[in-house]
Amino acid sequence: MSSELKLEAETGRDHGSRSARRLRRSDKIPAILYGQGSEPLSVTLDRLKFRATLNAAGPNAVITLDVDGTDYLTIVKNMQRDPIANRVTHVDFMLIDIDQRLTVDVPISLVGDAVVVRQEGAVVQQQMMTLTVEAPAGNIPQQFEVDISEMSIDNPVRVSDIAFGSGVVPQAEEDALIAIGQRSRASIAAEEEADVEGEESDELGEGAEAGEDAADDADAGEDAGDNS
Repeated sequence: MSSELKLEAETGRDHGSRSARRLRRSDKIPAILYGQGSEPLSVTLDRLKFRATLNAAGPNAVITLDVDGTDYLTIVKNMQRDPIANRVTHVDFMLIDIDQRLTVDVPISLVGDAVVVRQEGAVVQQQMMTLTVEAPAGNIPQQFEVDISEMSIDNPVRVSDIAFGSGVVPQAEEDALIAIGQRSRASIAAEEEADVEGEESDELGEGAEAGEDAADDADAGEDAGDNS
């Protein structure tokens, strides 16, 4: 479930790329607060505190943003990152009500050991990395843990296998695949080779039986000639 945390932010920053670069060099992150018909508000975050907040509660956490002493209930709507350093360069906060229904993407984590899949010579392939759900702001899942210990090639994991909390509605079909057992090329090749060897063995066996039958027929002919 979502965790409600508090994070401080400051107003009064300058705009523009030069100002943003100065902020980032001082371990600050430019951000914007918007929503519910209010004017967008430009704020500044402490990078380390923001990172600690996300690490503690996840990207879908409800955050009380303390802006110069005034509290705003928010959720992170978008984050921009540096493509090389992967550092957060800008954050969009959206104002919310605690009972408001939101549509968010929730990460999916596979847990357990898919023993049957391995015994079938297959590997687990995760088909869905996140699941879009609609949920009350105060009851947003941070992650779905999906048990794969009972799955097999003929019994994949689907959206219907997830236990959803109160008010949480998936935006995908119930039979949508989350994880499947996928045969490896090596196991398929080994099975095909075994089938070929089995067919060759059957053919050899049939040839041997035919040879024995021919020999028996020849012996019977010789016996008939001797008797005449």
